[in-house]
Amino acid sequence: MKRDTLFCFGFSLMAACIGLPSGGFGASELTFDASGQPATLVLGDVDRFASQASAGFHLRYFDGTSVTDTLLTDLLVSGDEVSVSHPDGLPRFTFRIDAYDRHLAIHLIGVQGIAATDRNWGINLTLRANDTVRYFSLNDVAGNSYSSRYRAGSSIEMVWRYLWGSRYDGERGSFVLYDGTLTGDDLDAALAEIWSTQHAAGLMVRPAGQASWNPNDVRAWVEAYAAQNNDMSEVELEAGSQEELYRLTDSYVFSNHIKRVKLHTKTWRGEYWPNYNSRVHVNTNVFPAGKADLLAYSNHLRTNGVLLRLHSVSCVIGKNDPDYIVGGVDDRLASWGTGTLEKAVDASATTLRFVPDAGVSAPLLGMNIAHTGKRLYWNYFRLGNEIVKVGAFRRTDDDVWILENCTRGLGGTDSAAHGAADEMVGLHCSYNSNYIPAYDLDQTNSLMDELALEYAGFVNDLQLGHLHFDGPEIHDIYPWAIRDLFDRIYGYVDHPTTSSRVGGSISAHFEQQFSAVRDDLSYGYFPLEVGLRLEDLNRPKLATSLLDTHFHAEDGILLNGRRVTLSCPQSGYGVSADLLAAHGLSDEVLRIFQYWLELAPVLDAADVAYIESMTKRTSGSSHYESEDVLVLGTNATGRYIFTPHRIMGRTSGEDALYHIEQEWGAVPRFQAISAGTTMALYNPYGAQQPQVVIRVVETSTALHDPLITVNGTGTLSVTGDIEPGEYLKFAGGSSVNVYDNNWNFDRTLAATPTAFSVIGGTNTVTTAAGSGTGSPELNVQYITLGDVYVLESNSKL
Repeated sequence: MKRDTLFCFGFSLMAACIGLPSGGFGASELTFDASGQPATLVLGDVDRFASQASAGFHLRYFDGTSVTDTLLTDLLVSGDEVSVSHPDGLPRFTFRIDAYDRHLAIHLIGVQGIAATDRNWGINLTLRANDTVRYFSLNDVAGNSYSSRYRAGSSIEMVWRYLWGSRYDGERGSFVLYDGTLTGDDLDAALAEIWSTQHAAGLMVRPAGQASWNPNDVRAWVEAYAAQNNDMSEVELEAGSQEELYRLTDSYVFSNHIKRVKLHTKTWRGEYWPNYNSRVHVNTNVFPAGKADLLAYSNHLRTNGVLLRLHSVSCVIGKNDPDYIVGGVDDRLASWGTGTLEKAVDASATTLRFVPDAGVSAPLLGMNIAHTGKRLYWNYFRLGNEIVKVGAFRRTDDDVWILENCTRGLGGTDSAAHGAADEMVGLHCSYNSNYIPAYDLDQTNSLMDELALEYAGFVNDLQLGHLHFDGPEIHDIYPWAIRDLFDRIYGYVDHPTTSSRVGGSISAHFEQQFSAVRDDLSYGYFPLEVGLRLEDLNRPKLATSLLDTHFHAEDGILLNGRRVTLSCPQSGYGVSADLLAAHGLSDEVLRIFQYWLELAPVLDAADVAYIESMTKRTSGSSHYESEDVLVLGTNATGRYIFTPHRIMGRTSGEDALYHIEQEWGAVPRFQAISAGTTMALYNPYGAQQPQVVIRVVETSTALHDPLITVNGTGTLSVTGDIEPGEYLKFAGGSSVNVYDNNWNFDRTLAATPTAFSVIGGTNTVTTAAGSGTGSPELNVQYITLGDVYVLESNSKL
């Protein structure tokens, strides 16, 4: 139920409130005194007000060097609207505050004194609460920072950054506030009220196909949503044929009770960025009948309780798109300006003379006209039904621009002769690869809406369990356009889905704020990833070892990842039959995966704290690094344990720690040396016989009869040769194992350890060849083990 909003005016030391009902506070209210200071903040009958002089409306101006902050004290009230203005009279801002039983909504509805070209202004509404308040923006005209859309705290700062503009529907930005201390049923009641009332107000989308959207409808939907997604374990598959895909699915997905299958564009589309095909084209090399075969595969999964996830890119149009480029360039592509051709040209001319329309200027990198200089290139024009790429611009400050070194008939268009005064339209081209639709939602014949509906229909037909949008930044012509596009797609989808884009889920998935979902870390952006990758010398990248796999999972846990995922840590790749067959550690990695499938849902906070104590955040990254890898295993009684494996580092501190590359997973710690090198290595643990891993670099000569000497007396001598690309591994006993470049076991060589032990502290270690000539190039790891840690999570199993 919507309530009236109250405003207060200050008189001397007391404040009189107009319209205050006898009996105290209304269910929710926000009031101000005559000086613009907040006077009350009530949410769901609970007083959350905490007075502080800095609270209120702050107008900010950035002059290119510094920010001027002005606390606005001139306030006028009319009904449920409040206007605040600069002491000079302008700028002036009008807000409407809607109060409901359990929440407040604050809308910026009017701006005066700021031109569309003046982008230096911002306004904040700051409130202080006596306990936690949750607040979020209803669109990205307000609170555009992705990480700030859902925030909580006693200090509340609502930000309107884009006072020069508004959404397609005229909205200038809105926020919702509710009591952040609520839990369980009380929380869900507040959220159901928010979603139903703000949808009715046209400010929040809801899933398609709902006959009504009252609070009971909302809660029923969320209950079904949580039930569907209570297990999101996943494997990312890659296949070159339909037969291979089904074989992988039946052999690995169903047998491990995995609940989701992810297919990258490489498998299901055949292209990454669209070029010759649309975003919903299906790769006929894997699905011969196209969409019909993909639908059959999705049904095969769902029959077995598994949902399909497709890696997709955002709404882009390829340079050879059969529907929007070939045969006629669509006139609804995003444009930065229009004009005409000054002089006629033939089909081969490489210099064009462009007459821009009034007000059109070049959107140079760093100018406010273009927010996306590094993502959207502007040196493209539509000239009739031909697309031209400009090599160089001259005289862009004059009435006629000179466009030189032009490439004519780009992509799926043909070069042609054009007459004087023919229309020219400047196009945005994302990453020099694709065109994008104009931000034209709700306009007649909207291309953006057409593409949103096309993709949502594809999702509905396949009953996909997840929406994924790679590259959404290409739509950032206006800072709020991306969220509006995703809202529109969500509003067309008729069944529960999860979602992802860089950083997290899309904002439209409001289900994830409810009690049954909010604290489930499986919905987070980062997975708990168990990875397996072959050597790729073109990158160059080594094949993953077991230590790599363990560390990758460890990093995921610290990033709050609980969605256990079997993957290939190589951007654009998945787990294929070839990968599983070619990697010698596949069985061991699958066992680690099964361990985490059991552990992740019950992982105890004490175990997470233990992992955190052994690592640190990598500078400049969201990931972690460490000298130790925590190897997950079981003890004699079947309880899960961590065993720290220290890859000893040189006392000089020059060795990089074990760390993560975003697109490649774990990067191992090792020393790259020539045979014969002596190093001072530090062991933080007690005296012990070290494990040894030696890899002979592919471009090196073989290592003959490896000889390792510790502290001048202890030795490990091996009889035999280690060829380029091979690994030697010593884990005790009287032999070493030799593996190929992808960790396939090849042979055993005799080894003799003699007093082969390191002490706690600094050790000198020499890695040499016992025979032969030359100095092979080596990657070496000397590994010591710390005390076993028994997981607290065992008590929950």
